[in-house]
Amino acid sequence: MTKKEYAGVSLPVALFTFAAVAAVMAVGLAILKLNTMVTFILAFITVVIIALCTGMGLNKLEEVILTGFKKSALVGMIFIVVGMLVGYWIISGIVPSIIYYGLKIFTPSSFLALGFVIGCIVSFFTGSAYAALGTVGIAFMAIGYGMEINPALTAGMCVSGALFGDKMSPFSDTTNMAPAASGTDVISHIKSMFWTVIPTFVISIVLYFILGMKYNTASEESMQGLQDIMTTLDETFNISLLLLIIPVLTILLVVKKVPAMLALLAGAVAGAIVAMIVQPQFTFNQIVTAFASGFSGEFEVAAVAKLLNRGGVNSMMSTLCYTIFALVLGEIMYEMGVLARILDTIRDKIEKPRNLIIATLLSCLATVMLTTSQYMAILLPGEVFQDSYKKAKVAPYVLSRTLEDGGTLFAFLVPWSAAAIYSYGVLGVSCLEYLPYAFLPMICPLMAVVCAVTGFGVYDTDGNMLRGKTGKKVS
Repeated sequence: MTKKEYAGVSLPVALFTFAAVAAVMAVGLAILKLNTMVTFILAFITVVIIALCTGMGLNKLEEVILTGFKKSALVGMIFIVVGMLVGYWIISGIVPSIIYYGLKIFTPSSFLALGFVIGCIVSFFTGSAYAALGTVGIAFMAIGYGMEINPALTAGMCVSGALFGDKMSPFSDTTNMAPAASGTDVISHIKSMFWTVIPTFVISIVLYFILGMKYNTASEESMQGLQDIMTTLDETFNISLLLLIIPVLTILLVVKKVPAMLALLAGAVAGAIVAMIVQPQFTFNQIVTAFASGFSGEFEVAAVAKLLNRGGVNSMMSTLCYTIFALVLGEIMYEMGVLARILDTIRDKIEKPRNLIIATLLSCLATVMLTTSQYMAILLPGEVFQDSYKKAKVAPYVLSRTLEDGGTLFAFLVPWSAAAIYSYGVLGVSCLEYLPYAFLPMICPLMAVVCAVTGFGVYDTDGNMLRGKTGKKVS
C-alpha cells in the first residue's frame, strides 16, 4: 500500500487556519501583551495541530520544519554578523566618530529629512534594506538619541530610507524578483514604480521636514547635553574622520554585489583590526570579546552609556529565535496551501483592473502575515495573479509594481515578519513603535490604491493608460 501524499487543506480549513493564526497573533501581542516568543510558539502549536488534523504526517511535518530552519539560516547569519559589526564598530571608535561628527554637522531640525535622503541613496546603491539599516541605520539611531529625538521617529525614518533602495534599485533582489514573477523586465518595472514611489518620496521628505521643525528650538539644557556627549566621546575614544572609511568601504562592497552577509562580516573584521591599532586604551581581551558581548563601558554621562553599551552576537540571539519560529511557521502554512487555496478561489472572480490591483495588495499583506516572508509575498501572489492580469489585459509591469508596493513594504510593517524582527534587532525599536513614522511603506500602498481607482499609471497590454477606466473590464 502506497503512502498517501498530503494534498493540503480545503478552502473552509484554509479560512479557519488564517483566522486562527490572526486571532492568536492579535490577542497575544495586542490584547494580552504576551512576549513575542510566547505568541509565536502558541501560533506554531495551533498550526501544527491543524496540519496534523488535516492529514499531514509526522515525517512530512518534520521535513517542513527543517526546511523552515534552513531558510532561516541566511537571515540568522546576517543577524549574527550585524551583532559582531555593532560591537566592533563601537569599540574601534567608528560609531563614536559618526555620532561625534553627526552631532556637529546635523541640526535637530534638518536631521530627519537629510537622514531620510541619505538612507535612500545608500539603500539605492547597495540594493539592500538590511545592509542600509545595518550601517547608516545604526549610526542614525545613535545620532537621534544624542539629539533627544523620539527613537521611534528616527527608526521610522531609517526604515523608510532603507526601503526606497530595496524597492527601486536595479541591484535589489526584490526589484528583480517582482518582474520575474510577473512576466516583465526590470526596466519596465522600475519605470512603472515611479507612479507610486516618487509622490511617496516627496510626501515623506515634507513630513520628516515638518516633524523635524519640532526640534528646531533646543533648550539650553539640551544643548549642554549634546556638548557633554561630544566631550565624553572625545575623552574616551580617538575620534577621527579616517575611521569613516570602514563604513564607506563596507557599503561599496555591497554595491559591488558582494553578498550582504560577507560585506558586513568584512566590515566587522576591519573594525576589530582598527580597534587594536587606533584604540590602544582598550585591552586585547576587551576587543576580542566585543564580537560576543558587545561594548561595555562606564560613563558619567548616562546618554553615552545608552548609546554605546550594546552590540555583540549575544544581543541578537532572541531576535534570531523569533526569526526561526516565524519562518518555520510560514513554511508550514505554505505547505498546507492556506493562501494558495484562498487566492485560487478569488482570482478568477476579479475582472476589473481596479479590483485586481487592490486584491493583489491585500494578498501581499495576507501572505506576509501568514508566511512572515517578504519573498513569498512577491512570488505567491505573482504566480497566482499573473493569468488574471493577462485576462484583464492589464500590463504585467502593473502587477510587478503592485507586488513591490505590497510585498516588499508590508514585510517591514507586520510585527512578526522576519524583516520587522530584523529592524527591531538592529534599531532597538519595535515595529509597532516605528510604524506610525515609517511614511514610505505606509503611504506607498495607499498611492497604489489611488492609481488603481483613478487609472493614473495603470496601463493595458497595448501601453494605453486606463485613466478613469479601471472600474470597467478592459475590452
